[in-house]
Amino acid sequence: MNCKQAQEKIEVYLDRELTLSDRRDFEEHLEDCKNCQKMLDNLRSLSTSIQQTNYIKAPFSLRRKIKSELRDVTGEENARYGWTHLLGSAAGSAILASLAVWAMMTYIVDPDTTRTQLITELTTAHVRSLMVDHATDIITSDEHTVKPWFSGKLDFSPPIKDLSAEGFGLVGGRLDYLRLDDLQQRPAAVLVYKRRSHTINVFIYRSTDSEENPRLNKRQRQSYNLINWHKQGLSYWAVSDLNATELQQFAQLLRS
Repeated sequence: MNCKQAQEKIEVYLDRELTLSDRRDFEEHLEDCKNCQKMLDNLRSLSTSIQQTNYIKAPFSLRRKIKSELRDVTGEENARYGWTHLLGSAAGSAILASLAVWAMMTYIVDPDTTRTQLITELTTAHVRSLMVDHATDIITSDEHTVKPWFSGKLDFSPPIKDLSAEGFGLVGGRLDYLRLDDLQQRPAAVLVYKRRSHTINVFIYRSTDSEENPRLNKRQRQSYNLINWHKQGLSYWAVSDLNATELQQFAQLLRS
C-alpha cells in the first residue's frame, strides 16, 4: 500500500470499517511511513476536539416547547417516551427536521465556542487538502494567473501577492467552503504558499465582523499555527505547521 492509497483509507480506518486484509496492509504501511502516521494522529486529535466542544445547554423553555410540539402531532404517549417513536414515521422525521431548524435559529451559541468551531473547521480543511492531494485547483506561481481564476467563482476579488522573493513561494489557489459563525457554508478563496517543506493555506472570505480589525491574532490547534486578521471587509486565516515566528512574518508581508 502506498501513501495515496493509505490516505484515501484513513477516515475509513478511523471508523473501523476497513476489511481485515485492508486494515493489516494499512497498519503495515503506517509502521514505515511517518507522514501518514502524523496525518492519522492529527485526525484523531481533531476528532477528539470536536467531540469535546461545549455548547450552552438548551434552556428548559426550549425543551418544553419541543415536547409540546411532539404532543400536538403524535399524542401524549409518544411525547412521554421521547424521540424514538417519531423516527419511525415520515411525519415524525419532518417534525424533527423543522424543530431542529427552529432550535438552531433560537438557540444562541457561546461566541468562544463558535470561534473554537471555526478554528477546528479551518484546521480540518487544511489537513484535508494535504491528505487528498488537493491543495490547489490551479497550480501556478503567477499571481496574475491565480487572481482571474477566482473571477465568477466568488463575489469578491481576493488580493494576491507573490512573496517568493521573501522566501514564501506562491503555489496556486483553490475554492473551499467553510461553516462560519452563522452555521452557513460560505465560499472561500484559498491561496497556497510554500516555505521549504511547509504548506501555508490562506483562507479568505467576506468578513462577518462588524468592524475592521487589522491586528494579527495568533492561535494554535494541535501542531498547527493559525493567524487571523481582517482588512477591507475580508477575513484572512493563515494555517500551517510552520513555526509561529515565520508564519507571523508571512502574515505581516501578506497583510501590508
